[in-house]
Amino acid sequence: MAEVEATQAVRFGRTVVRPVTGDLVDQPVQAIVYAANSRGVMGAGPAGAVRQAGGPEIEREAMAAAPFDLGTAIMTGSGRLAGRGLEAVIHAVVAPHLGDATELPEVRRALAAALRAADTRRFRSLAIPLLGSRSEATAAERAVTVEAIVEELVAHLRRADSRLESVLIVSRFDDDLAMIVDSLTRARQRSWTDLA
Repeated sequence: MAEVEATQAVRFGRTVVRPVTGDLVDQPVQAIVYAANSRGVMGAGPAGAVRQAGGPEIEREAMAAAPFDLGTAIMTGSGRLAGRGLEAVIHAVVAPHLGDATELPEVRRALAAALRAADTRRFRSLAIPLLGSRSEATAAERAVTVEAIVEELVAHLRRADSRLESVLIVSRFDDDLAMIVDSLTRARQRSWTDLA
């Protein structure tokens, strides 16, 4: 699978963006972004997986700084995930409370804030899940989320002096890989010009 995914990478200046399937916490990056709530509580699903793999100190650190405004992002340590090379967890605040539905404008703003946070720390690699996408989301709903993530990421890379060299867009579904590549390819054709 990794060989196939490597061929699906799309370059935006110095940054290579590629889709991958798997768990967010298993990605070989310096920081991960996950969908958080304004209270910093990490329940089930992807947030629970981050807490389980990294330890309760990640949640404690986030909750100690709460409450957070929707559309913002905060950074915490990575707990036990530091042993895997992960330096930080970026909590993108997309919902008011645990289990609440997310709205696309908050997802976009929170992702933009998370990307700025990653650049503040000068990270070179980052993994982003399909933020705010529920496990029961249809392919069409995931496609809308993918478009929003790609648009925000490309807009950030165009206007910022980002040090990001590698960004992984992580999905749990193999079927999403082609959709992510298609969105990245269209974004590159539509809005990216190399200064060469």
